[in-house]
Amino acid sequence: MRNESGFTLIELVIVVVLLGLLAAVALPRYLNISDKARSAVVASTGGAFSAGLNVAKTQWELNERTDRFVDIDGTGVARLRFNKEGYPVAISGDGVHGLSEIKDGGVAGNDTCGQIFYKVVKTSGISIIPADETGKCNSGDFCATATSENSCVFTYRRTNEKITYDAKTGEVSYP
Repeated sequence: MRNESGFTLIELVIVVVLLGLLAAVALPRYLNISDKARSAVVASTGGAFSAGLNVAKTQWELNERTDRFVDIDGTGVARLRFNKEGYPVAISGDGVHGLSEIKDGGVAGNDTCGQIFYKVVKTSGISIIPADETGKCNSGDFCATATSENSCVFTYRRTNEKITYDAKTGEVSYP
């Protein structure tokens, strides 16, 4: 008689069933981790924006709390104008004349929100796109929208979670 070694059909079926059960348990956990990672992108971006606004306000205070345009990114050209509380509300192309303010709304206000974000946060790998005239963005990670209340809303396109910047108070809220 020969001794044959190997797996029986029943043993193989049991292994396949166990692997299927493990996959059924692991897949939802993996998907949950992906959702948490996307939420972490929004939270970390909101935190970076809030910290950047604090740095910008400090620069404004060092510049004698003026409402004229202030150079906060070291380019030599003053690009942000601050309100009397010390929070960015407008952008400039040449450092002297205003291009647009958040309160302008529409495409100009949306662009202002995006530019303020880029000036106070040195983003790497995150793109902020101003919303078009319909309020939509077809690309980018975040869609920047100005509201009539002198606020900016940055919507993360993958999850629709929002970072809100109130230019009157400097408050940044995010999940």
